[in-house]
Amino acid sequence: MTTSPKLALSYIASSQAQKEITHNAALNDIDFLVQPSVIDYTIATPPASPATGDSYIIAASPTGAWTGYANCVAGYYGGWSIKTPAAGWVAWTRNGNRFLYYTGSAWALLDTPKIDGTATWNPGAIAASSGATSAAITVTGAALGDFAAVAAPYDLQGVQATAYVNAANSAVIRLVNSTGSAVTLASGTWRVRISKA
Repeated sequence: MTTSPKLALSYIASSQAQKEITHNAALNDIDFLVQPSVIDYTIATPPASPATGDSYIIAASPTGAWTGYANCVAGYYGGWSIKTPAAGWVAWTRNGNRFLYYTGSAWALLDTPKIDGTATWNPGAIAASSGATSAAITVTGAALGDFAAVAAPYDLQGVQATAYVNAANSAVIRLVNSTGSAVTLASGTWRVRISKA
């Protein structure tokens, strides 16, 4: 049986019996390969109880049904359908919150996604050689170790502002006044931007 050149989808042969099996298998392959969103790209052993439609990028040294398929894309449809990627394939990884692309020999980070969160905060008066920390700001997708930057809604009058991820999906802003005199900052909408590490 011949297959398509890019996605290796099975063609229906002339006078083939049970054509629907070949056709449905090709539809399932399209389902997990077109605009792929994989659950994980770091595991090498097939999950024990996958749901229909679950898909993965197979990590190095695979075992079980994935043996010999490192770097391939696997989709579960009553059994594993495994496809060898071509250079340039792109996949969204839900466990990493990032895009990966296939170089022809390995999966690499396509771009560093940036996630924003905002909060209204009134720092008030900050004494010299003192600081203030905001309440937690929800930034869905943030994780410990990610890079964080902060944008203030006004001139900080010399006060230094930093941000950091303090827990999953959460960040805080820290202000430090090293100007030598008290500084009063008004209420405003602050923005935190997280770049995935």
